Amino acid sequence: MAEDDFEAAFAHVRDFDCDQKKRARTFRERGIDFDDARHVFAGPIITKRSDRDGEVRYMVFGFLADVEVVYVCTIRGDICWIMSARRARRDERKKYHSKLARDAAQDQK
Repeated sequence: MAEDDFEAAFAHVRDFDCDQKKRARTFRERGIDFDDARHVFAGPIITKRSDRDGEVRYMVFGFLADVEVVYVCTIRGDICWIMSARRARRDERKKYHSKLARDAAQDQK
């Protein structure tokens, strides 16, 4: 399962990094900062493996404040490399909202 793959790979992560130009462009265009990934990943998340160009990638669905977001990342050694970030699409919110909300409520107990 993708979530298990991600958890195993993420267990060795010591830091986050990204292309700084892409980070600035994403923040300007979408209002989401790659640096906030560490906060999203610390909360309830759902992961989906989404490989591209022979590289293992993960789509990570979670909350940034009360907004459902999606980060795309890969694990490079002990670095979680953030590739993109956006608000979750309507179909993704419907699909994942109830599980994320349920997990968030469990974390608050």
